[in-house]
Amino acid sequence: MTSEWELRDLRPDLEGTDDAELHALVERAHQIELLTQHPGWPLFRDYLIGLSMASQNYILSGTCKSFDDYRDRTGYVKGLRAAMDAPQMLLERVARMQAESDESKI
Repeated sequence: MTSEWELRDLRPDLEGTDDAELHALVERAHQIELLTQHPGWPLFRDYLIGLSMASQNYILSGTCKSFDDYRDRTGYVKGLRAAMDAPQMLLERVARMQAESDESKI
C-alpha cells in the first residue's frame, strides 16, 4: 500500500528526474491505478461526489457565514475533485514524463 509519505514525493516539480525516480513514479502510478479497479472504488467516488454536492449546495444556497467559510468550502470541493481525478492526472503526468525522458535520450 502506498503511504502518504511516498505520495508526498510526487508533489515537487519532477523535472530532471533520473531513470530510478521515473521507475518509482511509474510503479506508484500503477499501484494507484490498481486501486481504481478495486470493487470499492466506485463506492468511494460516489461518497466523494456526495460530499462535493452537499458542499456545493451549501455554497450556492448562500449559507456561507463569511468569506472565510466560502473560501474553505470551495477549497474543500476543489480538494475532493482533485482526489477523484488524481489517478488519471498521475497517469497523464507519468506519460508526459516518459515521453520527455525518451526525447532527452535521443
